[in-house]
Amino acid sequence: MHLNNETSKFIKDSISRSQQHKDTYKPVFYRINNPEEEVKLNNLLKEKPYIQIFDTINNQLKDLVKGLSPSVMYNENTLNEAIQKHLQDQDIFRYGVWAYYPWLEKLVHILDEEEYILVRTNRNKHKITQEEQDLLGQKKIGVIGLSVGQSVSLTLAIERGCGELRIADFDVLDLTNLNRIRSGIQNVDLKKTVIVAREIAELDPYLKVVCFDDGITESNIDRFLSENGQLDLLIDECDSFDIKISARKKAKELGIPVLMEGSDRCTIDIERFDLEPERPVLHGFVEHMDMSVYKSLKTMDERIPYIAPVTGIETLSPRMKASAIEIMTTISTWPQLASAVTYGGGITADISRRIMLGDLKVSGRFFIDIDELIADKKEDTEKSDKIIEPKWSVSEIETYIQSNNLNGSEGESIAADVIENLVKSANKAPSGGNNQPWNWHYLNSTLHLFMDKSVAGAYLDPDYISSYISLGAAIENLLLEASINNLDVEWKFTPEYLPNHIALFRFKTGHIATEQNKKLASQISSRHTNRKNGIPTDVNQEDLLHLQQLTETIEGVSLQWLSDDEQKKTLGEISGSTDLLRIFTPEAHQDFISKEMRWTQEEIENSADGIGINTLDLSNNDQIGLRLIKDERAVTFLNKINGGSAFKKMSVRQFLSANSIGLITLPEASSMNYLKGGMAAEKLWLAAADLGYQVHPVNVPIIFFYKQNFQKENDLSLANNRHILQLHQKFKELFNITDNIAEIFLFRLFKAEKSERRTIRKPILKTLSFGNE
Repeated sequence: MHLNNETSKFIKDSISRSQQHKDTYKPVFYRINNPEEEVKLNNLLKEKPYIQIFDTINNQLKDLVKGLSPSVMYNENTLNEAIQKHLQDQDIFRYGVWAYYPWLEKLVHILDEEEYILVRTNRNKHKITQEEQDLLGQKKIGVIGLSVGQSVSLTLAIERGCGELRIADFDVLDLTNLNRIRSGIQNVDLKKTVIVAREIAELDPYLKVVCFDDGITESNIDRFLSENGQLDLLIDECDSFDIKISARKKAKELGIPVLMEGSDRCTIDIERFDLEPERPVLHGFVEHMDMSVYKSLKTMDERIPYIAPVTGIETLSPRMKASAIEIMTTISTWPQLASAVTYGGGITADISRRIMLGDLKVSGRFFIDIDELIADKKEDTEKSDKIIEPKWSVSEIETYIQSNNLNGSEGESIAADVIENLVKSANKAPSGGNNQPWNWHYLNSTLHLFMDKSVAGAYLDPDYISSYISLGAAIENLLLEASINNLDVEWKFTPEYLPNHIALFRFKTGHIATEQNKKLASQISSRHTNRKNGIPTDVNQEDLLHLQQLTETIEGVSLQWLSDDEQKKTLGEISGSTDLLRIFTPEAHQDFISKEMRWTQEEIENSADGIGINTLDLSNNDQIGLRLIKDERAVTFLNKINGGSAFKKMSVRQFLSANSIGLITLPEASSMNYLKGGMAAEKLWLAAADLGYQVHPVNVPIIFFYKQNFQKENDLSLANNRHILQLHQKFKELFNITDNIAEIFLFRLFKAEKSERRTIRKPILKTLSFGNE
């Protein structure tokens, strides 16, 4: 549809008029008792006859008269008489002030300043006494950032919690802001400072508002804090982390208290630099960091270590944690809600008043979490936790050996320090979640290997298959270490005693190690799990063939490779899907966050097992993502919104960066085959390390495949069983394998720098004991 010329001209003229006042936020006052002011007002009305005029002065005078004499009971006649007496025969038309709002093109008749403030704050009493109101009227408050800051500023203005308000924001209003900022669509693309200042002026034209339209910068921070009188309180609601720090440092130098409210869980930060001049900024959360380098950091991954301590990753609400995981996948930025912004503004204004009046002197971080304060009563539910079997004592071990006739003396007696050395190498084998499920006992010239069932049997250790793989790897290390120590080993599995007793070993001196065994054994100490993205290199088919032939020296073992990018991508998607399933399955999630992961250095050192988050080769962003999923409620919500695609993307990225993907299989799923598969996996891993490759085992998919196919008591839901079945079908097609094949060990093979940090191992005395011979 085309507009006619007249309509088009009218619209253009209207736009032109509105643009004349785009940055205007101060009303023009006309006190027409003054002849010069009356002439100016007349000229304005002649120039703009379309101006709307509002005259409610009589209503305002009624409120004034009632407020001045609160004990008098007025009727309509006596109230009018009181108004006339107050006017002292002055023309009501000329009484007070005519305020013109250029951006509204409205003229409003109001009381003059003193009477206007008196009437407008009358209903504050005695929640705020007159003396307190007068004191607040002398205070200067600065607000940086006008999202949450808009709600804070307007609430301060409504309550008249200060006499001067300085507001700073460099941004304009976007349509996306209207989910939390109270404004109109007509204000889109208008400066946020102007919008807030106008709203305050329309509420209280006498409240002094000073706008800093460029936000806070190094060049204006001193003016913001000190020009025309120092601020009495700084309220920080800005998004810029470096401004948060620099503004606080300046405020600390000047002794200005700082208040900040985070709309998530209504997090309140109070820093009383006026009372505690030596107090570290942001409660010391960033004291250990060199903040001078922050501005030079270009990526979010570089900035995360600075930001995370301030936002409090662990203390975010469950939905915010879930949302943070989804940023840059299903959403583009941090979410905020109008309800949280609104009550955050009210709480901040309330705390501001208490600070200004000297009623609150505390510093610190506080939470006013409505979801926790007002919530449905939680039902008492009994959890059917698995019974954790206690670790066997030495006497229990020896009783078991004797009662099952596992003792023997055919081997030579080996010195304790040699046995310790063998076991130390064995214990360097990989294990699922670094649970280290081995327990060694040397008795009557025989070394016994037991499964430590006190650490085995987790959700991703169904029927102990993961522990069997780990024990098989430990056996391979033991045999290699014995070989280079010139020890011949007579050993055997003890399948009739599984899962308690795994194998026994007897030693004789005089063995000569092969060059191959020497190579493999030399890598035992340096072998480690590397989860980095690989460096793109061409696949060396000779290396793959060598690794395959070596691995398949274990009876029944088969090793297959996939190197095609599309196949790797599909595998990455399968792996990512099972990673999400692991997170979304409550028992698996609980095992992951409490049994497997170690979140602090103290936890790592105290437990001497599990996987330290610092060993995962993750970016700062990915580390934060991992910490966010510690919260079961966040994970539940993430599942509800079908979230978590970031984990899938990370998995695909890792798979595509690998030279090849390998899969070790055996003909059937049995305890013995998982033990053999563990030996084969360790042999392959050591050989790969000798060739300069890194290995990243990715066993979550094949464990879920086992649960769906073979687990004695499958606890998966019908929907999850179907999902896994579909994933498994794709997986089998990729590797061209048939049903009932035991998929033992899936891994990425790639070139990359070695990992800087390694998982810790238990002290030898916790895994090895000696009997009395």
